[in-house]
Amino acid sequence: MVGLWGPGGIGKTTIAKALYNCIEKDFQDTCFLGKVRETSNESNGLVSLQQKLLSRIFPRENWTVYSVDGGIPLIWERLCCKRVLPVLDDVDKLDQPNALAGEGRWFGKGSRIIVTSRDKHLLTSHGINFVYKVKTLDDNEARDLFGRHAFRSSKKVEIRRDLIDRAVRYANGLPLALEVLGSFLCGREEPAWESTLDKLSRSPDQTINRILKISFNGLDNNEREIFLDIACFFKGKGIKYIKEVLDSCDFATTIGIEVLIERSLITNDHGTLQMHDLIQLMGKDIVNQECPNDPGQRSRLWIFKDVLDILCGDTGTNAMKAIVLDSPEA
Repeated sequence: MVGLWGPGGIGKTTIAKALYNCIEKDFQDTCFLGKVRETSNESNGLVSLQQKLLSRIFPRENWTVYSVDGGIPLIWERLCCKRVLPVLDDVDKLDQPNALAGEGRWFGKGSRIIVTSRDKHLLTSHGINFVYKVKTLDDNEARDLFGRHAFRSSKKVEIRRDLIDRAVRYANGLPLALEVLGSFLCGREEPAWESTLDKLSRSPDQTINRILKISFNGLDNNEREIFLDIACFFKGKGIKYIKEVLDSCDFATTIGIEVLIERSLITNDHGTLQMHDLIQLMGKDIVNQECPNDPGQRSRLWIFKDVLDILCGDTGTNAMKAIVLDSPEA
């Protein structure tokens, strides 16, 4: 069993499909199960995935699975002597791999099972010892991917190099962002590029944001609050300092940080906590959306002007949890 781990939009599904297409000829039977998380949330979703797995490997047989517990022995009995290649894409709960690929002995000798997930702990909890962390693209790769989407139109448009550089820097190596932004800017003139990039510096693209936010939505309240504090205030700060501050606010900080790292939302970079720029922007947008038109009603403030406006006004009903000033004047 092999795991592919990383945040949303990093390319786990793309890599899994490339692997699948490259090596499927070496196996007796194969099955790519996409959107496992999404399908599992439907009524009898896991049962339908079990049935799909059996149907794709044994297409000439009619399969009816009545329950997850009933599907497990069926998969084991029928596949234990076959060299197969199943791919479970976008797994987010342990019951999903347990129902579809419980143990290596379910499958014949030489089989390979590929599982993609945003949660490293889920993969290791399932006994997957080979977990590959999918990384962001380097500058050359990012520029190439962006160019393939931004300049594929037959309409020839001359765009300044500095605007292209801004767009690539905004995506910061995240393939999803490079593809979405490149496709949106394709065929547009320079003023539209400038306007779009200015807009994105203030608020995130909602297509990208929606994908990234899936990881946040799966967190418990303790981890959500810690994530938002790191996104708004503590990115780049030392872990020891962050723990001292958040422990004093009665958070379970140690396990909270550990979970956020496992969910690919933050990273431990030589003792400091970091996060991708677009993940940070997603976190700040969550806070801004608490009350878009009244910063004083939001749980956190980090912009000097917002804080100054509130302190100079009526703060009697202000329910802010914390204020951090990011201005040298503070």
